[in-house]
Amino acid sequence: MAFLGGSDSLELFLSRCQAMSVASVPACLGVTVFLVKEEGWHYSFLVCCLLPLIAAYLGVRGKREIRAGVAATGLVLAVAALPLAFALATLEGV
Repeated sequence: MAFLGGSDSLELFLSRCQAMSVASVPACLGVTVFLVKEEGWHYSFLVCCLLPLIAAYLGVRGKREIRAGVAATGLVLAVAALPLAFALATLEGV
Protein backbone atom coordinates (compact mmCIF):
# COMPACT_ATOMS: atom_id res chain seq x y z
CA MET A 1 0.00 0.00 0.00
CA ALA A 2 2.39 2.70 -1.22
CA PHE A 3 1.39 6.26 -0.42
CA LEU A 4 3.30 9.52 -0.89
CA GLY A 5 6.83 8.29 -0.58
CA GLY A 6 6.93 4.72 -1.76
CA SER A 7 6.92 3.06 1.66
CA ASP A 8 4.80 -0.03 2.13
CA SER A 9 4.10 0.55 5.81
CA LEU A 10 0.47 0.49 6.92
CA GLU A 11 1.35 2.60 9.95
CA LEU A 12 2.86 5.28 7.72
CA PHE A 13 -0.21 5.26 5.48
CA LEU A 14 -2.56 5.61 8.44
CA SER A 15 -0.45 8.38 9.98
CA ARG A 16 -0.39 10.37 6.77
CA CYS A 17 -4.13 9.97 6.24
CA GLN A 18 -4.74 11.15 9.78
CA ALA A 19 -2.40 14.13 9.46
CA MET A 20 -3.79 15.26 6.13
CA SER A 21 -7.42 14.93 7.19
CA VAL A 22 -6.83 16.79 10.47
CA ALA A 23 -4.83 19.51 8.68
CA SER A 24 -7.71 20.13 6.30
CA VAL A 25 -9.94 21.42 9.12
CA PRO A 26 -8.18 24.75 9.80
CA ALA A 27 -7.45 25.22 6.10
CA CYS A 28 -11.10 24.84 5.09
CA LEU A 29 -12.37 26.93 7.98
CA GLY A 30 -9.92 29.71 7.09
CA VAL A 31 -11.05 29.69 3.46
CA THR A 32 -14.67 29.73 4.60
CA VAL A 33 -14.14 32.74 6.87
CA PHE A 34 -12.32 34.59 4.07
CA LEU A 35 -14.99 33.86 1.48
CA VAL A 36 -17.86 34.75 3.80
CA LYS A 37 -16.24 38.14 4.39
CA GLU A 38 -15.70 38.68 0.66
CA GLU A 39 -18.85 37.27 -0.89
CA GLY A 40 -21.40 36.74 1.87
CA TRP A 41 -22.89 33.53 3.12
CA HIS A 42 -23.76 30.64 0.84
CA TYR A 43 -25.13 27.27 1.87
CA SER A 44 -22.23 25.63 0.05
CA PHE A 45 -19.89 26.96 2.74
CA LEU A 46 -21.72 24.68 5.17
CA VAL A 47 -20.17 21.81 3.21
CA CYS A 48 -16.77 23.42 3.71
CA CYS A 49 -17.41 23.62 7.45
CA LEU A 50 -18.78 20.12 8.03
CA LEU A 51 -16.87 17.82 5.65
CA PRO A 52 -13.39 18.54 7.07
CA LEU A 53 -14.63 17.82 10.59
CA ILE A 54 -16.09 14.49 9.47
CA ALA A 55 -12.90 13.74 7.55
CA ALA A 56 -10.73 14.47 10.59
CA TYR A 57 -12.88 12.18 12.73
CA LEU A 58 -12.60 9.39 10.18
CA GLY A 59 -8.84 9.88 9.84
CA VAL A 60 -8.24 9.71 13.58
CA ARG A 61 -10.60 6.77 14.07
CA GLY A 62 -9.09 4.90 11.12
CA LYS A 63 -5.61 5.19 12.62
CA ARG A 64 -6.75 4.30 16.11
CA GLU A 65 -8.62 1.18 14.98
CA ILE A 66 -6.08 0.33 12.23
CA ARG A 67 -8.65 0.47 9.46
CA ALA A 68 -7.17 1.62 6.17
CA GLY A 69 -10.55 2.04 4.46
CA VAL A 70 -11.86 4.44 7.09
CA ALA A 71 -8.63 6.45 7.02
CA ALA A 72 -8.68 6.60 3.21
CA THR A 73 -12.32 7.75 3.28
CA GLY A 74 -11.36 10.54 5.64
CA LEU A 75 -8.55 11.56 3.31
CA VAL A 76 -10.84 11.59 0.27
CA LEU A 77 -13.42 13.72 2.11
CA ALA A 78 -10.70 16.13 3.23
CA VAL A 79 -9.38 16.55 -0.30
CA ALA A 80 -12.84 16.83 -1.87
CA ALA A 81 -14.24 19.42 0.56
CA LEU A 82 -12.95 22.59 -1.10
CA PRO A 83 -13.68 21.68 -4.74
CA LEU A 84 -17.17 20.50 -3.77
CA ALA A 85 -17.86 23.71 -1.88
CA PHE A 86 -16.68 25.85 -4.80
CA ALA A 87 -18.76 23.83 -7.27
CA LEU A 88 -21.86 24.26 -5.13
CA ALA A 89 -21.13 27.99 -4.77
CA THR A 90 -21.04 28.41 -8.53
CA LEU A 91 -24.33 26.51 -8.85
CA GLU A 92 -25.92 28.73 -6.19
CA GLY A 93 -24.77 31.84 -8.02
CA VAL A 94 -26.47 30.85 -11.28
